[in-house]
Amino acid sequence: MAAPMASSLQLSMDEMQALKSLPVATQLAAKKALQGSIIDLAALVDFIPLKNTSHFSCLVPVFHATLHSVQVPNSINSRTSPTILRAKWALSGLLKICSDASYDGRDESVTKHIVARWEQIYPWMQFFARNCLPPPYDVSLAPPHPDLCSMFDAAKLSTYPLTLICHNSEEGRHTLRSSVSVQHFVAQLWILIGNLKGDVLKGDPGNTKDGLVSMLRASFALTNYVCVSESEDPDKITLPLSNYIHAAGGVKPVVITLLKYIRRIVRDAVDVPEPRSWTARDQSVKYLHLFTTGLRYSFQFLQTISRQDASCRAQLISRGSIPTVVDAITRISPRILVQVNEEIDFHPHLGLAIRQQVLWTGYSYIASAIRDADDGITGVCQALDAGLLKTLMKAVVCPAHADRRDHPPRGRMGDVELLFLLATFFIYHRVTTSIFRHWFLMENSPIEKPVIRDEGLGIALSLVLTASTDAIRQRNIEPINFYEYRCSGPGCRMRASGFVNKKRRCSGCLILLYCSDKCQRAAWRSGHKKWCQVLRCTVDVETHIRKARQQFPAFSNKLVLMLDMTVFPTEIHVLPLHKVEQFPGKDPIWPEISDEIRERSDSPPKGYMFSVVKVHLGNSKFMLFSPSTALNMAFECQYLSDDEPCVSGDEDEDYDSESQGDPDSE
Repeated sequence: MAAPMASSLQLSMDEMQALKSLPVATQLAAKKALQGSIIDLAALVDFIPLKNTSHFSCLVPVFHATLHSVQVPNSINSRTSPTILRAKWALSGLLKICSDASYDGRDESVTKHIVARWEQIYPWMQFFARNCLPPPYDVSLAPPHPDLCSMFDAAKLSTYPLTLICHNSEEGRHTLRSSVSVQHFVAQLWILIGNLKGDVLKGDPGNTKDGLVSMLRASFALTNYVCVSESEDPDKITLPLSNYIHAAGGVKPVVITLLKYIRRIVRDAVDVPEPRSWTARDQSVKYLHLFTTGLRYSFQFLQTISRQDASCRAQLISRGSIPTVVDAITRISPRILVQVNEEIDFHPHLGLAIRQQVLWTGYSYIASAIRDADDGITGVCQALDAGLLKTLMKAVVCPAHADRRDHPPRGRMGDVELLFLLATFFIYHRVTTSIFRHWFLMENSPIEKPVIRDEGLGIALSLVLTASTDAIRQRNIEPINFYEYRCSGPGCRMRASGFVNKKRRCSGCLILLYCSDKCQRAAWRSGHKKWCQVLRCTVDVETHIRKARQQFPAFSNKLVLMLDMTVFPTEIHVLPLHKVEQFPGKDPIWPEISDEIRERSDSPPKGYMFSVVKVHLGNSKFMLFSPSTALNMAFECQYLSDDEPCVSGDEDEDYDSESQGDPDSE
């Protein structure tokens, strides 16, 4: 079938001469394709082999000339069908040649043949996606005209140019980051692929054993990440993340789709058959690499949107992103943390170091989510309850190849960074409770030196597990304080002996007692919400106070203990009172605290020295003190005065029953 054309497409003399190097049948098909024959244009694409396409690169001008001669129609009908078919086969031929060239390392072919002709190619990519693929948010709808271009072909024509660009063209990646239209296109394709059901698209000829959908998910993860990543050139413009989120339909669809991608890519990776030969040519090895690479870029996209957008960060945590990542790492680790042979283990693209990066990227997201969250405790508990420590215990058997000089130094990458961050939260009740749920399992599975191959992770894990043991033991110690026999409700004179029911102890600080829920709610609204964790942490630093007094006996009542729990192991600094200005950090509250400490320095209560503790809880930071100092500074006016009236009313809108201040009965 030949579409009517004014004249044959014209090539330069050099381009026509280059065609003579092709087989005779291919030359004839090229000549007829230039004259407008769609059948010969399709045959020309079939003549191009899947591998070693460099000899057929002289056909690129034929495909470019074809695309240049046609315009994107507004609709599909009998008059526009020949134009659509001509564009379909021309674009297919370009992708076939550029695909093999990119694997050979000739990255310039993608920039030259696709990016440089973007104004011709991109409108057709949009056309096939809009007219031959289902809508992103309702993939149950059947797209029209499958006989003209199947869903299988439309998916390749719409997505594969983007994949080639992301792998092989810096100029093309800049286009993805800087064009509002392209980002809108990518975002909707990403949503569409995430919503596709099954593993086979309509029109799939069955040449691929596992279907196209699973491979589309894995490969499109890179395209998606490139759109929101920073440009290689700092002078080039990168669109704000809000543009991409808006194009994808908002924060909720982005979060739901991303977590869906992660779960399905992990499923696909786990289902890959065991490699027969563990060589770079083995099909299973290639699939494992494809899926794990897709998982890595999904983790990076996850970390990017979480870091840049507070709404995404909160929505991700509330929808279980941390357990999802922990589960992904747990399931995929046995498939990739394997030592097989030198060809694969030290392969520049398939090697063990590359595979470990996938896991470290996931661990880095968990760490950043906890560190940046308004409520880091919730994130830590989610990670622990998902079995993070058990997963890390299994990871220490990963072959580290420490005897090889070409293996990069491990450093504090991903997993170790996350472990040390977890340890900074061991002072909190909810965290130690989560640890305790899994403690018996950890005790019954001790780490034995003979199986530890990743020594860096093994040492870090041992330190953190020891710290968790100490935290659990400390948590079980009931503190003794001068509120032991009295209700801590504002103005309440009730003594413990007169409590009608069992005494209620605050589960956050483990210090204050209440005779009733009413008094506990009143105390929470009257200030305990602010000081709850402060009080608990002051009890935890008691042992450090004793050591510091022994170290500086001449200043036993005029020392400042500075304990920085934002890092692990904890950093401790002790200074005499007159050097208190040397306390590290620029906390705005510090000058006020420093003045109050000096005012009290003449008569330190109960012989305690003054101590200050810096604790990090998500985005919040607390300045804590020795037990006596904190108790008096926080509550001397509120709880020690019997003349203060009791707060009445049963309103509890400010009382968070799931916070650290929950009542615990003893």
